[in-house]
Amino acid sequence: MRILITGGLGNLGSWLTEYFVTKKYGVSTFSFRNRNVLDNLSFERIHGDITKEEDTEKLFATKQWDVIIHLASINEGNETGYAKKALDVNAWGTRNLLQSLGQSGQRLPHLIYFSTFHVYGANTGKITEDQTTLLPKNDYGLSHLFAEYYIKQFHHTHNLQYTTLRLTNSYGCPKELNSSKWYLILNDLARSAVKKKIIKLNSNGSPQRDFIWMGDVCAAVDKCIAKGAANNIFNLGSGKSVTMLKVAEIVQKAWEEYFSDSISIEVNSSDTTIYDNTLNVSIDKLKGWIDFSPRDHMYDEALSIFKLLTDNR
Repeated sequence: MRILITGGLGNLGSWLTEYFVTKKYGVSTFSFRNRNVLDNLSFERIHGDITKEEDTEKLFATKQWDVIIHLASINEGNETGYAKKALDVNAWGTRNLLQSLGQSGQRLPHLIYFSTFHVYGANTGKITEDQTTLLPKNDYGLSHLFAEYYIKQFHHTHNLQYTTLRLTNSYGCPKELNSSKWYLILNDLARSAVKKKIIKLNSNGSPQRDFIWMGDVCAAVDKCIAKGAANNIFNLGSGKSVTMLKVAEIVQKAWEEYFSDSISIEVNSSDTTIYDNTLNVSIDKLKGWIDFSPRDHMYDEALSIFKLLTDNR
């Protein structure tokens, strides 16, 4: 089994790359940035820009894969000019990939596309794939929705076989110290604890999010590959919502275990917002497709983050 992972050296991509290399799959990564990550593993690293047709055409000129896991995207929404970058990479980059694949003349692989639950534009209530209105409220969500429609278009025009996964909030210890994803909540709180000796929340702690362990993401993708293309869309999360304060308390517990010391949690007392904590991202549809039972590894990953940070002081 040969697998191409676009964005395979990124935060989640490096987890997937390590997972499938360890399982003895033939893995290639296609990434814009060359990163010194997973240097202890043997796999093919291909450098290229998904927004450039010549790069995506070259990708399929002499190589063929059984599965493409498409992760390449840009999600740093505070960057200057992000709206255009999101369309260029997340939407147009996906179309470039599909067009070059379609023009290659080769047998089309199973495409597993990582979209986002931000396509719904909702943070409250029950979210289901077939009943919740798609109303993205940011460029990240909108550009991924465009990509979803491009995939459906190529399914119609080229018989592309696909499975789309709308990911919630994945967590896991970064595979490198120089990760660009230290702003993610678990990473941020753990690093803040190490640097400032306090766990500080920007909110009053009551907002909720659905979190899924990256190890469960890898396992779900593996099962989707084994099952075959669904030509359908699934939410990929834990199916449970957790408050920011609960995440902080998990980090606090891990700190006390790792450092044998106490640490305080500071919430934003000036945040008087009353949050609607009814979020329920349904994963029933995915459970009906594959055998999927998400697990809670947040405590273990907090310990791993502490180890990464202290080993590289």
